[in-house]
Amino acid sequence: MLEQIFNIFPICNNDIIQYIGFKTYDVKGNDDEKIKFLQEKVHQDYTDLEYVSIPETYKITDSNGKEIVGIHLESYNILVHNSTNSVLFDSIFQLSNAGNEPLFVITMIVDGEIRIDKTEKYQATPKTDYTYSINETIPEHYFTNYYTEKGFELDNLLEDDFLKAIRLLFQNEMYVSSLKLLLSAIDTFAFLEFGDTRNNFKNWLNEFCNLSELKITEEELWEFRNSLLHMTNTVSRKVKNESVTGLGFYVFNEDIEERTSDGKIKYFNLKSLIVNVAFGLKNWAESFNNNRGKFEQFIERYDLVISDTRYKRIIYK
Repeated sequence: MLEQIFNIFPICNNDIIQYIGFKTYDVKGNDDEKIKFLQEKVHQDYTDLEYVSIPETYKITDSNGKEIVGIHLESYNILVHNSTNSVLFDSIFQLSNAGNEPLFVITMIVDGEIRIDKTEKYQATPKTDYTYSINETIPEHYFTNYYTEKGFELDNLLEDDFLKAIRLLFQNEMYVSSLKLLLSAIDTFAFLEFGDTRNNFKNWLNEFCNLSELKITEEELWEFRNSLLHMTNTVSRKVKNESVTGLGFYVFNEDIEERTSDGKIKYFNLKSLIVNVAFGLKNWAESFNNNRGKFEQFIERYDLVISDTRYKRIIYK
């Protein structure tokens, strides 16, 4: 008995799907034979497709406020994971008067090229309810906002993405939270400079800051960071076995010499650490002027950074 089957091609350009290409066949055989038939036709069908638009209930608004009908690739992949992406193909099945459970093979077309990373069997039973409407707002790329006539404003980017929140917590006397965020920020600066490498935290401090002014070392601050971020205490394993001196902190307008140590623990002024790291950021920014080759790798790594000022808003229905 002949059955109408479908080769379906979501068309993805710049991570956005606006159209679905498709090709239909009437063939005999069991399901495995029909799937194999469609897979063998993929490259041939790609050049001879009919198209439908994504349903109008799926919308994307860009950073300039322009609205288009479409779905972001990330949202589409979530539908795929939940086995609910077939909701996007309903108009194809209606045009073709398909049965209740049509057989189909999906192949992505990404930026004009067939994209086949792996083959998976489609789950007939959805994992969740179908999503019939998605409104997405796409943030503007940070490079657009921070590249001006003066060049790339790294200082303003770091201010907005990291320092502003640290300062806000400090000014509201939430000192532990401010310190946690500062240490986490140093982790990010180190990743941006050295990549995901061993000792990048200590290496960034050593190269761009001057912790000797606080009378502490990079190793001591690293151990302090480990215990504070992971356990919200100041006793890491190395501090506990006394192989590294433990740290504590205080807050004052200026350093207090008599608060430097109690014999077991060194104390530093949080305000001075913030100033020291800010000085390190100035040195770090200057290093890009001295070595322009670093910039491309910086952009590649910064593209992975998430931010309070740049995130996608999604409304599901």
